[in-house]
Amino acid sequence: MEWWHTIELPDGTVTPGRQDYRGEAGRRFLLPENLAGKSVLDFGTWDGFWAIEAKKRGARFVMASDRFQPMLETARMALRAYNISYCVGDLDFPIVDPGQFDVVLFYGILYHLKNPFMGLWTAARCCNPGGLVIVETAVDQGKLEHLSVEIPLMWVIDEVHHGDPTNYYVPNEAAVRQLCKMAGLQALESARESTRFTLKCQKPMVS
Repeated sequence: MEWWHTIELPDGTVTPGRQDYRGEAGRRFLLPENLAGKSVLDFGTWDGFWAIEAKKRGARFVMASDRFQPMLETARMALRAYNISYCVGDLDFPIVDPGQFDVVLFYGILYHLKNPFMGLWTAARCCNPGGLVIVETAVDQGKLEHLSVEIPLMWVIDEVHHGDPTNYYVPNEAAVRQLCKMAGLQALESARESTRFTLKCQKPMVS
């Protein structure tokens, strides 16, 4: 069984993940420390680390989502251990009724979408007014590396990037901010670590 994330399971088992975002290493993802009473949707959950982290931070309801059918063996093991719901869907288009969640996580999937704006629009649509959409993505890689950071730009990948044929776009920070704005979201806070960028946004309250 191959784990992408290091996850602490309820029985004390720690999975041998390739990425360990526990503690300080995960702060750049800007997930609120206290999610008590919140409903959370984790798009692109893979084997479920952030959905589980939301549950550990007090979320009253968590749904994990990805486009794998059947469910990954790692996700099945980890999410079931925490009694977290799992939904299969196409990330470019809505899979749930609008306005069901207080926090929508959109980590590490923007560049895997053939229609990245539609993916962000979907995330915003799933979020309650006043709720948070938190986007984490690769930025400024490949042919964007030496181009302007002021102009919103996206590299439409014309070669296999990082060995993954499902990498379709790489944006710069300005493009991430503009895409979120176009989706109706207001930027609140950001974090950057090398070529990874996180933008925490809020969906405005209905006037």
